[in-house]
Amino acid sequence: MGSKQRPFMQSKALATSGGPWVQLARWNQWLRAIQAQYAVRGAKQRSRSLVTQPPVFNTDSNHAAQMLVMDRMHKIILRETARRQALERAMRVTQSELAQARADLDRVKHGARQARHQALHDELTDLPNRRHLLQRLGNLLTQHKACEHGPTVLFIDLDNFKAVNDTHGHGVGDEVLRITAARLSAAVRQGDLVVRMGGDEFACVLRGVSDAAPLHQLCEKLLQVLCSPMKISDLQLLVRPSIGVAICPQHGTQAEALLVSADAAMYAAKRDRRGYAFATADGAGIAHQPDLHP
Repeated sequence: MGSKQRPFMQSKALATSGGPWVQLARWNQWLRAIQAQYAVRGAKQRSRSLVTQPPVFNTDSNHAAQMLVMDRMHKIILRETARRQALERAMRVTQSELAQARADLDRVKHGARQARHQALHDELTDLPNRRHLLQRLGNLLTQHKACEHGPTVLFIDLDNFKAVNDTHGHGVGDEVLRITAARLSAAVRQGDLVVRMGGDEFACVLRGVSDAAPLHQLCEKLLQVLCSPMKISDLQLLVRPSIGVAICPQHGTQAEALLVSADAAMYAAKRDRRGYAFATADGAGIAHQPDLHP
């Protein structure tokens, strides 16, 4: 008997073998058996499909989600890279501007130092000038106490310097002034101030030297140094100075007063051809009062 005829024959047997209630019960029992049989058969088929076939996913949906995530990550990386590059460019620009600002500041400082140096120094000899002397001497006089000796000023002038310029030219005269400046700077102590007042006039400001004996020795030394022959090209020149000495406080307690006293003593030494002379307390013999303002 075929499998297709078996359910029919079973149903025919059920229909002829009992009353209606019994027949209904048998029909229900048969239906449950059939359902159970198909349920077992379906479970076996699903089990075989799970073993023999891989699970099926919606690959299109998963791929789209992955592409979306990757696209977002790519955009984030591009945005952060652009931000980093912008910061690097801004940093390079800032560093360049900072370097330029520092260079400009250095030039300004250098220019200010150079301008100040030029304002307070002589162009020919590079010695401090009259303005520098007045500032320095004013500060020293302000600092010294009334019971102490203040600074000493030496005023130095080169005798007959005009004849050097007239005979040999201003180039030789400038070289004489430079040699004089170098010799004066080498003869005094470190910390003492050597100044070119202008023309052939120089000055020295000494600290802590007010006794006559060391001042006489220093003046003799300066005369010897400055009177030594000067070799300039093929020339050998002799220059003689005149020196005036003024001591604080006996010859003045202000910068201008000390310079006037030292200048007057220098003219007295030049007049008497004594080489050097000390100022007098009463200012006697002052024949010239130079313009002391810078």
